[in-house]
Amino acid sequence: MTDNSPWGNSFSPPPVEVAELAAVVVDVARHRYGVSLDLTSETLPFLDELARENRLAPGGVKRLFALAAGAYLGETLRRAFGGIWDLGGTPQNPENWSVRFLSCPLALRAPQLGEEILAQSMPEESALVVSPAFLEMLEAVLSQAAPLREEEYFSFCGRYDALHLVVDVLTEAERRLAEREKRAPRWFGHEDPANVV
Repeated sequence: MTDNSPWGNSFSPPPVEVAELAAVVVDVARHRYGVSLDLTSETLPFLDELARENRLAPGGVKRLFALAAGAYLGETLRRAFGGIWDLGGTPQNPENWSVRFLSCPLALRAPQLGEEILAQSMPEESALVVSPAFLEMLEAVLSQAAPLREEEYFSFCGRYDALHLVVDVLTEAERRLAEREKRAPRWFGHEDPANVV
């Protein structure tokens, strides 16, 4: 991975389906605010402002925006931390798409997370998938972190920051485990984190 990659810390561009869905919010922001969102964390406040406006939109518009905003957040995270998209064999169903991170056993169902943030409610199934081998340790670390206010929790900026912490914690846990086992840290991504032991 190089610093001058057009995809940040990832090796390749996102799938066309993801790019097209994320482009929906890029177009909306350009028309609404006259700004070009560039898939960096600095642009997430615009996404949060658009989310506030779209919470009252009619059902189909609201759902499209939620999925598109989730895809935008997922691609922003993928570029920042390195990862691949898994479309779950169903490119026509964005709610099944996830970003799998390279440095740790973590996947994020990003479009599903967009729906959760817009609805401001917890889903039945978590948008995060963490290796069971790392889950207890992650929960212990997160229980020590400063809690997010509800407004922050249901925002794209707040989730980016929280997921940044999760990726850092899991990446460091894998680094330490590799050090103890006298091996190089593993690369994840192609494997479902739920199956990583």
